[in-house]
Amino acid sequence: MARCYKCMREFPDGFAICPHCGYEQAENTQDLYYLPPGTLLANGRYQIGTAVNTGGFGIVYRAWDTVFDKMIAVKEYYPGGKVTRIPGTCQVVVYSEKDKGEYARGKQDFLIEARTVARFSNLPNVVDVYDYFEANNTAYMVMEFMNGIPYSQYIRQHGGKLDLQTAMAVTHGVLEALKEVHKAKVIHCDIKPNNIFIDTAGTVKVKLFDFGAAYLAGVERKNDTLTPCYAPPELYNTKGKRGPYTDIYSVGAMMYFALTSIKPEEATDRLHEDHLIPLNKANPSVSVGVSNAVMRAMALKEDIRFQNAEQFAQALVKGNALDVEAEIRRRKRKRVLQVAATLTVLLGAGAACVFNMKRQRDENTLRPARLEVWVMADENDVAGEGSPDPITADQRFSNMTKNFQEEYGIDCQVTVIQQGQYADKINEAAQNGELPDVFDSTYLDAQYMDQLQSLDETWRLMGSPDGLLFLNAYDDKFPEKKQMPLCFQVPLVYVRQEAAPAPADGEEAETQPPESGFGSGLAEALHNVEELKDEDGAYSYSVKADDYLLYDDLLGDGCVENFYQLAKEKDRDMEDAFGMFRDGQVRYYLSDTADYQLMYEAMPGQFQVVPLGFDRYQARFDHLWSVNKSSGKAKKKAAQWLIFYMLSDRAQNALGVKSLEGVPLSETIRNNVFFEVYNGDLLQIQGHIPNVEPGGSDWIQKNLEYREKWENR
Repeated sequence: MARCYKCMREFPDGFAICPHCGYEQAENTQDLYYLPPGTLLANGRYQIGTAVNTGGFGIVYRAWDTVFDKMIAVKEYYPGGKVTRIPGTCQVVVYSEKDKGEYARGKQDFLIEARTVARFSNLPNVVDVYDYFEANNTAYMVMEFMNGIPYSQYIRQHGGKLDLQTAMAVTHGVLEALKEVHKAKVIHCDIKPNNIFIDTAGTVKVKLFDFGAAYLAGVERKNDTLTPCYAPPELYNTKGKRGPYTDIYSVGAMMYFALTSIKPEEATDRLHEDHLIPLNKANPSVSVGVSNAVMRAMALKEDIRFQNAEQFAQALVKGNALDVEAEIRRRKRKRVLQVAATLTVLLGAGAACVFNMKRQRDENTLRPARLEVWVMADENDVAGEGSPDPITADQRFSNMTKNFQEEYGIDCQVTVIQQGQYADKINEAAQNGELPDVFDSTYLDAQYMDQLQSLDETWRLMGSPDGLLFLNAYDDKFPEKKQMPLCFQVPLVYVRQEAAPAPADGEEAETQPPESGFGSGLAEALHNVEELKDEDGAYSYSVKADDYLLYDDLLGDGCVENFYQLAKEKDRDMEDAFGMFRDGQVRYYLSDTADYQLMYEAMPGQFQVVPLGFDRYQARFDHLWSVNKSSGKAKKKAAQWLIFYMLSDRAQNALGVKSLEGVPLSETIRNNVFFEVYNGDLLQIQGHIPNVEPGGSDWIQKNLEYREKWENR
């Protein structure tokens, strides 16, 4: 009896054509580098048939298992371009001596892949691997033979776009496989339609295969394979952290493609400027809930994605996922709640809350009063469309002072003014003698300081400034005691993540760091303005207006001048320094901690934070509050008590932690809560705080004048 090399069924000797499938045995036209049909491997157990598929690193053959009498698939390690086969033999040889080391490492990775997949042979949605061995100077993997087609071909056969029910069925099959694969601490790292096999006999059956790029915990491998459009940002960085969320991104991208016929933008392009439209906009038949789930799976920042396959599967079924922006806000609130217990303990201790101690002594000395309050709102205080429970400026003030107002019968009539208009409004009010009772005086001109009340009562209530950073030197910094800072800002450089070009077929994927400056792997802190150039040697940075003086002092008088010329060249207003960075017109943004929340919400996953590398450098106080000297006696006292209360741990938590308006002055909140909540990018500044020195009232005024000079240029 003979065996057909294509269908692997037997037929009587003497036939030139297989009576079952019509394959002509004698007219085999396979490429010469394939194993000849009929080749026996593993001491004659496996008989090789025709080739099924050829990739960059291997050849898959039909084969027959003579022990179990069934068709199987045999994959041979055969990296094209590096090896050939000796004519008339099965032996594989490496072309070049210099490639032998890489070939040997690749072969070991191939065997590691085989051992890895063999661990999952009991899973219905992962291809079965029965055996693996070395022979012919290469290696082989014996797998189940799958009757069907790759998912990519299945999608093409159905008009390039699937109905939701079918796409959901395939996605759930892949996620079921990944649940167990991830439990074994294996990350596939190359989920894509070509690596999903669809068996259409009866119902759609999904098989996940090709673990050649898999990341294995505790196993050193050199695998840089990735597939553009399906690979998340971390796979483009050789030091990027892999996790279950890595595969979740790829599954989401695959589902997006299946339902829209649109391949998602490459992740590195999305980091530069994200044009990916929501799934339900590209395919209106998809519900908002399913669309949100897929877009969350494809979030650029890995901590916003679903962290495991079960979470993604549940979100698809329930249809209750938040969109990416809403999820960012929810996560932020959740981080705050996670430290609520710690904060409660801190605030509950009798010695921890200075205000409560003072209240017992002075509780009958404050009369009820009605205060006119002006609050400044910045970009972080503007609620986005559909944002749940945004913390706006008036809500932030209420969170800080609600207990005080209720306990002492103080009625605060709050007026909120946007930051871009605040300086003009407050100075106009001062010019007209119409300042409110208590207000943010950060942008008040020096000429109007004589209208402010000395904060002697606030200082008396404080007693000792211990536990409030920098306020031990309050007399030196604010000799007239007319402004009280509530927080401070640490200078930071924000750096755009660079997009790497997609690798050509057969080439290794690499990141493309800047040739100079940050992101080059050479600089961990800013030391010189010359580090702020692009690959062409041109300056590529913008500077936040509040920090002009600070950066000119640090980096030289030409720092802001360079930015001024660059803004003119790009026809942008210097006031829109953040916009230039967001729009990709510059690579670096010289700013401070005040912009971190704005950056996190506007550009999640698209930036990194770099501190300054100087022994000492200027920071700036922020949210400076003052009292109107012309207000009535009762109002002035109530206003000073209000400012004192805004220095309490509870209010500092509301300002610095819940709203991220600045680094808290309170050591308790800063060290035990702030850096616990913002333990990512901002944690690195904790060690730099001893190096900073905020400027006092003279420096603040000088900074305002310096900023005005550039605005009027």
